Parts: sequence; C-alpha cells; structure tokens
Amino acid sequence: MPGRIFISFEGGEGSGKTLQAQTLHERLWAIDVQAKYVHEPGSTPLGTYLRDYLLRKPRLSREAELLLFEAARAELVISEIEPSLRAGFTVIADRFEASSIAYQGYGRNIELGVIQYLNAFATRGIYPELTFLLDVDPAEGLRRVGSPQLSLPLEPGDAVQPGRADVEGQRRFEDLPLSFHERVRDGYLNLARGDPDRWIVIDGTRTIADISNEVWRHVSKRLKLPENAGTIHIRSKS
Repeated sequence: MPGRIFISFEGGEGSGKTLQAQTLHERLWAIDVQAKYVHEPGSTPLGTYLRDYLLRKPRLSREAELLLFEAARAELVISEIEPSLRAGFTVIADRFEASSIAYQGYGRNIELGVIQYLNAFATRGIYPELTFLLDVDPAEGLRRVGSPQLSLPLEPGDAVQPGRADVEGQRRFEDLPLSFHERVRDGYLNLARGDPDRWIVIDGTRTIADISNEVWRHVSKRLKLPENAGTIHIRSKS
C-alpha cells in the first residue's frame, strides 16, 4: 500500500489550480489510493459560511479578512485534514496556509510574522509536504477569469484594472488592482525559492494535460506509484 501525503495547490487568480487539484484527486481514486479533496475557505459548514460572507462583504478590513480565513482554516484542519491524515488518506488542498502569506501578507501588506504566527496556530503545526504553484502572469490570469469591469483601487497609486464577473456577481480578489496580483505572485515565488524541497513551480500556461502529467510525476514518485498509473479526466478550464 502507498503511503499518504499532504499536498496543496497554490496560485493566483486564473492559474488553474482548482482543476489540477480535482484531477489529481480523481486520478488517485482511479487506482484505489484513498484521497481527500478540500478547498479554502470551504469544505466545512463554517468554511462555507465564511466563504459566502467574505464574497458578499468586499469592504472588510484587512485584519478581519485575515482572521476569518484563519478561522476557516482552523476548522478545516481539525474537522477534515487531521482526521483524514490519521486515517491514512492523502489530502489534497486547494489553497492552504501559503495563500494567507501571499494574499494578506504580500498583497494586503500585513506583517508576515503576524501571519506566520496565526498560520501555526490555525494549522496546529500541520503543513503540506508538497505544494504545487501554478505560476501565471497576473494579467493573463485576470484575462482568463472573465470579462473586464471596473473596480476601485484600494491603495494609493493602484491603477484600476479589470476583474471577473462571477455567475452570481460575487468577487473578492479578482477586482483588485493588477499591482495587488503582482505582489501576490512575488510572494508565492519568494516562498517557493525559500523552500525548494516542498515547492514545485509549474508554468501555468502549459496545456492542462501537460500540467497534470507533471503533477503526477512528482506525486507518484513521493507515493511510490507507477508513473503511468491512473488516467486523466479533463473537464474544462478553471
């Protein structure tokens, strides 16, 4: 039997990380490897509630925003991630603690030490052993996620940039200025450079199948699985 591992997928808006996380989850189950898929914020009643609140409350202070994400994360770890790992499941997280460092730290300019402390508290010291960063130029990522519309800059000097028109008109980060997304990307790349044993940076402009195969190459090696095992079921871009 293969071992288990905690894997996370990170990336900016329009990077395709959700599709890749779900594809990996399905590919593992296709060869009878027990896997649990979770996403932030969500996958618990509290996480779902806070996700809806965050989407409907765009003018929230950056401090409150961070604490709500951390609350959702703490509940996710305690109720889903920790029990799944104890049961021998491989856990696949669509975003985890690195998102707060990139978005609230580099993007919102909250002190990184504060975020790292809150992350350690919320995660109970549980961190992914492998993190895939799907790296896409922010302008391309924003182009991918929808039609342009105006948004107000939240910080002095930030230019107005297009965001995403979600189905229900709910947005949080997509409408923020391009400069915000550039800071987020810089944050992710800095994290990856600082921990190359954990982070795998993948060019998010490659084809979906190419990215999936690259992800599988690393995961199958960690879990000691045949590299040609499983199949890829590509649905649509995300």
